[in-house]
Amino acid sequence: MSSRDDLLLVMAGSSIFTVGVLSLCAHFSSAVLRERILLWFGLFAAPYGLALVLRSILVPQWHGSAELIFVHLGRATYLATSIPALLLFQEFYGHGWRLSSKWLLWIYGAALLGLFFLMITHEHRRTIPSPGFALVILVPLELLIDRLAGYRPPPIKGRFVIFSGLLAFFLAFSYDRFSTLRITGRHLLAEPFGFLALMACLGYVVSKRVAANEAEWVSLTDEMRAASKIQAAILPSSMPAVSPWTVAARYSPMSGVAGDFYGFPRVLPNSVGIIVADVMGHGVAAALIASMVKVAVFNGADRGHSPAEIVQELNRTLSKEAPGQLASAVYVELNQAGNLATYTAGGQPAPLLWRRGEQRIDPLDSAGLLLGVRREELYEDNTVHFAKGDRLLIYSDGLTEAENRKGESFGDAVLPGFFVAKQNLSAEAFAETLLQSVLAWSGEDSQADDITFVVVDL
Repeated sequence: MSSRDDLLLVMAGSSIFTVGVLSLCAHFSSAVLRERILLWFGLFAAPYGLALVLRSILVPQWHGSAELIFVHLGRATYLATSIPALLLFQEFYGHGWRLSSKWLLWIYGAALLGLFFLMITHEHRRTIPSPGFALVILVPLELLIDRLAGYRPPPIKGRFVIFSGLLAFFLAFSYDRFSTLRITGRHLLAEPFGFLALMACLGYVVSKRVAANEAEWVSLTDEMRAASKIQAAILPSSMPAVSPWTVAARYSPMSGVAGDFYGFPRVLPNSVGIIVADVMGHGVAAALIASMVKVAVFNGADRGHSPAEIVQELNRTLSKEAPGQLASAVYVELNQAGNLATYTAGGQPAPLLWRRGEQRIDPLDSAGLLLGVRREELYEDNTVHFAKGDRLLIYSDGLTEAENRKGESFGDAVLPGFFVAKQNLSAEAFAETLLQSVLAWSGEDSQADDITFVVVDL
């Protein structure tokens, strides 16, 4: 080939290699959604482009045994790239009639093993046929058999463009295979440019897909913002004033939209009702269920229902309106008359009552079933007396189950001593210190669940 032809091949090989590397980077940069098309194309294109550049630059300047080395390196490149090329084809074409694409891979793999054996044992290695020669026969044969059997490729966007690129590459590939039975790096004139045609077609389809994904992402982001605003609207804008008690609360969602909820459904001059609920899951769906929780709970409180009746009605509502959706909740009603707390829980961690005079913590256990499991489940009211100076903590399990790097939970390792150490803080200061402590315990970037709690200084 002339110097001009070598330069063209170097430019083509450089472009192919660069795009292949970028495809691999794009594939591995996403830990959530990885496009296998990018993986197979990258494994196909990167070594192919690199080998094309090396053969174009070095083979014309070397002779004898050195040239033969590059001949075998060229063949090794085909051994390395042909399998990803077939997997890329299968990604668009599907598995074929009775898994014909997989049979093609196995047959071609066997052909590669036979070729490798010949390269080791044959004295005249230049006369060994190209490893891609089998593809010139096998691929059209598979397409013909599948067509006669009635197989149709799966519908994909841009299929005509993709198959046009595959056809251009295959025709150029076949042309070079028929032109010579030797792979010396001096006769591959058509194939690299067929590859560029394939690359251009894939680039067009991928760019269209990226644009569509970007539009979908923008739409989803707008929906998440709207859901966040809705959720912010259902949370209390201020704490209830029931003198001499003081109330503080903290809400730290794991993601932009969460399933935790707290509120004060009934506030009277001498009593207050408190609800803390945790909808299973996260995101928009959980936030919508949390909105349903608020409506059901506040409706029951407005009608003067007891905590057990409110939780029971909430369970019925979830079971009927959102079957299969589970939630936990605890409702506590504090009354200054007799310093009495009435509470009911369904699957929620027990509220903790810090008795300042006795320097101990009493869990307010209520073994109610998780909400949404059985529609007609019964829940019972429980009562406990408190004294002036006591402190009540109502929380979701994200607080106590937060773990550090050693796997130690915040509820077991820190919380009991926290009540003692911070007992002289105000409710607001206690709540803020508690939130910062649990976030530091698990690492602010490692929050595994929504954290919600209400603190009441009695």
